[in-house]
Amino acid sequence: MNAQLSLTKHILESNIRRPSAPYKLTFAVTYRCNSRCEICNIWKKPIKQELTTAQIKKFFQTNTQFNWIDITGGEIFLRMDLPEIMETIIQTQPELYLLHTPTNGFMTNRIYTVTKAVLASKPKNYVISISLDGPKEVHDKLRGVKGAWEHAVATYKALQTLKSRSFSCYFGMTISGHNEKVLEQTYTELKKEIPGLQRSDVHLNIAHVSSHYYGNAKKQIAMNTTIPDAIQSFANKNPFPMTPIRLLETIYQKNIARYIRAGKTPLPCKSLSSSLFINPYGIVFPCAMWNYPLGNIMDFDYDIQKIWNASQTMKALKTIMQKKCPQCWTPCEAYQTILGNLPKAMTSMR
Repeated sequence: MNAQLSLTKHILESNIRRPSAPYKLTFAVTYRCNSRCEICNIWKKPIKQELTTAQIKKFFQTNTQFNWIDITGGEIFLRMDLPEIMETIIQTQPELYLLHTPTNGFMTNRIYTVTKAVLASKPKNYVISISLDGPKEVHDKLRGVKGAWEHAVATYKALQTLKSRSFSCYFGMTISGHNEKVLEQTYTELKKEIPGLQRSDVHLNIAHVSSHYYGNAKKQIAMNTTIPDAIQSFANKNPFPMTPIRLLETIYQKNIARYIRAGKTPLPCKSLSSSLFINPYGIVFPCAMWNYPLGNIMDFDYDIQKIWNASQTMKALKTIMQKKCPQCWTPCEAYQTILGNLPKAMTSMR
């Protein structure tokens, strides 16, 4: 089946019932990181034995049904076998419509070289998001590394030379109390370096706490009630037409205020209905936010179907449906939640 048709089918199915398998996967292939972020402790995690190239290949050879995959970290470009991992994904997932990877952009030359190698495998849609926390001074402070801003900008410029119908990149800005007041300054500073940059090239999301993923449960990220207004003010100045991606992002942003005000996921969560999360050691979780391990892929013959229907998973799914999980509105989980609640999602824009 055509990849886009397959994704559409699974999205529509997720509005009616739980699909027989997850169509979206978020897979953290490493927790190693060369940033020292103030609101994230991934870089403080002890170095442990990650899944090997062979183990990751076996996983994707066993599970070939994914339409949407996020390969994340840590800083994924620190994995020397990343080209092999990405090639395996592209070769084993015939109905993969979207492949996304984030980066801090610090290793410009390596990121460019690896991206060229990935594109040689002919992915249908490959997207790289480059993390940016603010203008130069703010970004470097929040990243804890001098020169981080210059490297992120250089990486964006380099990747733009590879832009095509099957590849794009953008800046991803995570908003918290540390940077909510510098959105316009960030865009203005970027425009000086990248004259052709548009507001649609800067995607906004909000910071979260996760004990098992970010390891930042004790961090002060200051999710102020003024954040939604700052995001909306920036978004309102975007003159570009309402593409499907922008519509999805608009719905996400419109619901940020509801999330911050109530502390509850604005729409019924689709974690374990449409998606799941795997960490670098093979442990499966409902999502990146909830520390509820469901088992290790190595103990289930690398077959995600066996975990998808296990009693532990059904118990977690019930908890999610009862809204007793930690509750979040991070794009990793929010986007498939929006797509799995289309009538309610469209109504929420009013």
